Amino acid sequence: MPSKKIRPEWKFVDQYDIDLYSCGLKKGDTLMLKKDIHVHFRDGTPTGKVHAAGGIWFVLSGSSQDPGVVFLLQPDGKRHTWTDDPSIYEFFEKVEAEGVT
Repeated sequence: MPSKKIRPEWKFVDQYDIDLYSCGLKKGDTLMLKKDIHVHFRDGTPTGKVHAAGGIWFVLSGSSQDPGVVFLLQPDGKRHTWTDDPSIYEFFEKVEAEGVT
């Protein structure tokens, strides 16, 4: 059986050593999605999946192996990444609630 190829836009990460991100978020912060996110395939075609506004997401530890990326936990339990800059606040609002550690 041929070995599975890793897509070039994916990066293998196995060290999670960042607890404070450049954008000011930190591991364990709780975020609420401010507006719907319509998910698309890499070619721009809509998948039909929507992350609904009001959903609660959690900030996870980041990795120096993939700097510039905020690691998040979606409401469905899947991991997601976002650019580590102030633009994250266009979609997310930090809320006071107990997060994940």
